[in-house]
Amino acid sequence: MDANCRKTPMKKKLHPGIGLALCVRLLSQDGQLQLCLACRRMQRAEAARQALLVSHPRAQVTLLHLDVGNMRSVLRAAEEFKLKYNRLDYLYLNAGIMPNPRVDHKAFYKGLFSSNVVCMFATGEGILTQEDKVTPIGLQEVFATNLFGHFLLVKELEHLLCQMDHNSLVIWTSSSNAQRSAFSLDDIQHQKSREPYSSSKYASDLLSLALNRHYNNQGLYSSVICPGKGTGALTVSDGPQFSSDLDILQ
Repeated sequence: MDANCRKTPMKKKLHPGIGLALCVRLLSQDGQLQLCLACRRMQRAEAARQALLVSHPRAQVTLLHLDVGNMRSVLRAAEEFKLKYNRLDYLYLNAGIMPNPRVDHKAFYKGLFSSNVVCMFATGEGILTQEDKVTPIGLQEVFATNLFGHFLLVKELEHLLCQMDHNSLVIWTSSSNAQRSAFSLDDIQHQKSREPYSSSKYASDLLSLALNRHYNNQGLYSSVICPGKGTGALTVSDGPQFSSDLDILQ
């Protein structure tokens, strides 16, 4: 597959809302793109690929199996990608988990009568908790999936992203729930508290800044986005309805 003269975006996790809409827009703007969808559930990925080909029959859309919460999967996917492509222009990191979200009702009622009430409703700060797990290699699951797996992927693809003849862009999906109060450098995996999602998103914001500091002079730029309010797979199945009313779903 000749990737020398075509831009190659890599999309991590194809969400039926944000991810699919992004792919449609990319192909609408440049039908010559080589689009690589890196996904954990390949059956859903193939369905998304077929949907894209219906609207853009001549599109070049490939699939790559990748479970960003599994570091062996990340390493295998990176090696497979490097065998297929010799450049990578855009890397969109959208995969993430929010396991068993719960509203801390005690914190909620306390927040109603505090000066932080507006921020609480806008971001879920201090009231949205999750029950984290430990992966087989000893990492906290939310940290591994929302941050470390993405970081490992960027490092493994570093030589494709850092090419002086063109710029590349890494885009992190952050959240308005990314709160400094939930993050600590002394507990970067958030083992000691109950807001791992908020902590992981704040950490990704910091990591984006660090990537810019270290790699801008090599042609790699990093940005974070917050897709805004919406109901998605993170909270619909397990979370309380209240959480879907907050701007914290991605």
